[in-house]
This record gives sequence, C-alpha cells and structure tokens, in this order.
Amino acid sequence: MNARAWRQVTAAAVLVSALGACGSKGTLENSREELVRVEGRQYEVRVAKTDVADTWRILIVRATVVIDPDAELERMRAQNVAKPFMERTCKGAPYSQIMDKLQDEVNYYVVFTCRAAA
Repeated sequence: MNARAWRQVTAAAVLVSALGACGSKGTLENSREELVRVEGRQYEVRVAKTDVADTWRILIVRATVVIDPDAELERMRAQNVAKPFMERTCKGAPYSQIMDKLQDEVNYYVVFTCRAAA
C-alpha cells in the first residue's frame, strides 16, 4: 500500500471513529437550558415543570464528546451537576427524587419533587 492510500485509509478510520463517538443529544420539552462547567466538563442542564404540583424534571446532557464512557462515573458526575439545580428549583426547601436514570450512558434524567419546609 502506497503512502497516499495509507493516508486515505487512516483519514477514513478517524472519520468513522469520530462519527461513532457522537450520540443523540437529549432534549426535554418545555424546558429552560443552562450551560455549566463542572470539573472541567461542560454540561447542558434542562429543567422543566411536570403536570404534577411541585414536581420537576431535569436532564443533564454531557456537552463534551465522551469516548467509551464509564456509565457509573458519568452517573456520579451528573448527580453532582443536578444537585444544585434541584436545591435552587426548590428554593432551599427539601426535595426528594422520584426516579432517575442514565440514558445513552452519558445523559442523566431525574424527576424530583419539592416538599414543604417543616
């Protein structure tokens, strides 16, 4: 294989790898979005109200490319990103998570409710 052919094969392999690292970007209907940087990583945080009183949804989307992500590490990072948003949304009142899940190994989705302060 000559040098030119080798460069073309290498360029094609790099392109395929780059496209493979891209995933679908999560969205959350009727949400407001805020871009934050935590531990040097950029995240898009989307917060939206549900139809249930004092209940909210948050979607944390990793805004930087992740190759071969460690799902458990990504979950812990996203939980750290979500916590201040839940506290701020509930205006310092206690909150409880109804459910949470990791989507596509990097996007973190949580539903939580704000409880009345005792």
